[in-house]
Amino acid sequence: MISQIAHPTGLTHARGISVTPDGITPDGITPDSTTPDSPPSTLDLLVPWDIPLECPLGEAEKQQIQATLEQLLEALQGSDYDQALIQIKQLLANLKIPSTQIAQVKSTKTSLSTEDVDDYDQYFGVSHVQTRESALCLVRGLLTNCYRFMALCTQNPQLSLQQIARQKQGFISYIHLLARVFYLEDLP
Repeated sequence: MISQIAHPTGLTHARGISVTPDGITPDGITPDSTTPDSPPSTLDLLVPWDIPLECPLGEAEKQQIQATLEQLLEALQGSDYDQALIQIKQLLANLKIPSTQIAQVKSTKTSLSTEDVDDYDQYFGVSHVQTRESALCLVRGLLTNCYRFMALCTQNPQLSLQQIARQKQGFISYIHLLARVFYLEDLP
């Protein structure tokens, strides 16, 4: 199990985030704090058996998710990474945080033990969750990944433009998949 590992700035949080002895990251954020105007520090992933093949939405939720996905498409199709980061952060702030509970994974159906999966999840800042709001959870997970990716792009100008374009295309494909699962109108 991963616990706390020695680090020059203090310790490494169980999620693999560098923290000082008082539990604060170098940028002043506690590892598990999420406010409406800050990006999530943990990626909530639906457990595989709860990922819907189809998920019709109520009208209000449908409109919000459609608008969110359209704006995310716009952010990803642009070439200004800083602007995309701002847009995605705003989308995260505007989208409701679903009520979730940590899933208890008893069997992985692989050679990994549940402790191995827990260690992996903690290291990469991932939580496997269950929720009745699967659409919101999936969209927030996508936004979180896009946010982290665009942050990497802004911090690392040496990244390959071809690889960046491929990753962005992967996100765009996922947006269109979610649109089909949620029975949304055609996205641009």
